Amino acid sequence: MALTQCPRCKKLFEKIRFPVCSECQEAEEKDYDKVRAALERQPNLNAEQVSAEADVSIACIERMIKEGLIVSTSLVESQVKCGICGAPAISLSKKLCQACLEKLNAKMSKAQAKIKLGEKSEVQMESFIDSARKAFEEKRRP
Repeated sequence: MALTQCPRCKKLFEKIRFPVCSECQEAEEKDYDKVRAALERQPNLNAEQVSAEADVSIACIERMIKEGLIVSTSLVESQVKCGICGAPAISLSKKLCQACLEKLNAKMSKAQAKIKLGEKSEVQMESFIDSARKAFEEKRRP
């Protein structure tokens, strides 16, 4: 079994099922009830607002989200980080911050422009080769 440190009291315990030790389990359940009641009253609160409303630490709320005890899109969205720089992300579906999204869009535009220019230069090269071939064949004929 894995020994881990209790996030509430910092004692080592054997983690079997719960994220906290058996001595802190009751306090964790009370905090869970407070959080659930706060979310029932106002379901669109973010993590900081729930923390203030329920008088529960943000670390405890994050633990509950991680364990799957509470699921609220506004709480989860406040936890989503940008996959590039780690800043808060725009949304669950776009796991990027606004700055990184703009940088990525700029890179995509440059790459698309290169592809389009590459196609044009190939077409121009083919027409140049065709005209050179025709001129060569005309000069070969007496």
